[in-house]
Amino acid sequence: MQLFLRHITKLYNEEMHVVAGTSIRSLADLNGRRVAVDLPNGGTFVTAITIFERLGIKPLYAFIEQRVAYEKLKNGELDAVVAVQGSPSRAVSQVKGDNLHFVPIPYSGPLQSDYLPSVLKAEDYPSLIPPGGRVDTVAVPAILAAYNWSPKTERYGKVEHFVKIFFDRLKSLQQPPFHPKWKEVVLSAPLKGWTRFPAAQEWLDKNSTVASDTRQKFDAFMAAQARDTGGQATRTAEDDTALYQQFLKWKESQPGARR
Repeated sequence: MQLFLRHITKLYNEEMHVVAGTSIRSLADLNGRRVAVDLPNGGTFVTAITIFERLGIKPLYAFIEQRVAYEKLKNGELDAVVAVQGSPSRAVSQVKGDNLHFVPIPYSGPLQSDYLPSVLKAEDYPSLIPPGGRVDTVAVPAILAAYNWSPKTERYGKVEHFVKIFFDRLKSLQQPPFHPKWKEVVLSAPLKGWTRFPAAQEWLDKNSTVASDTRQKFDAFMAAQARDTGGQATRTAEDDTALYQQFLKWKESQPGARR
């Protein structure tokens, strides 16, 4: 697939929500039960089926649009509904019904190569989680990608135009009233096994001066931390990206930080 596609940027992580009756205590309880996984070929459909297969669970899949699926769940026509969406999900937070809750998804071995651990919080879903509660789940990274158009073609030019507008305006998307998930986006984050769309890489190269200075300060900070703790633990590029993102948030929160 990567021969035909190029990634523009990694976006945010999307959490897997499994809503079911309280009699369903684990994913394994859904073996042989009726589970809605949205319409075919969408993100929820692909992720849900992949995770159930890896865990050796075989539900009876129902390919139903989610708004309809929740009504069928409340009426007892379904046993669970799966939604893979960035948390907090407005659609899921509006689900209300007696004896409904989230089914936890443990971060077990078969999921660790492609998914990330995450949690669903009571403050985001008060009708599905008791006050102060947390429910373990997994998340899948979302990416923004485009077909690998040849440079100087009309289609390439349209993607290039989109990239410039999106990258230039990302900071506005990371402010209210937009979804807090936009704050997870780091445009320069690497994506293992993928090649970046040339126009996106060119934008990053042209706008890297300030970022490079900040990154150097971050690297110096991490080196100092390693010395203070007696050595540096092995870190992947993805680990560094997550830490760098936390560093940027901390930097922005300091008095006198430029906004």
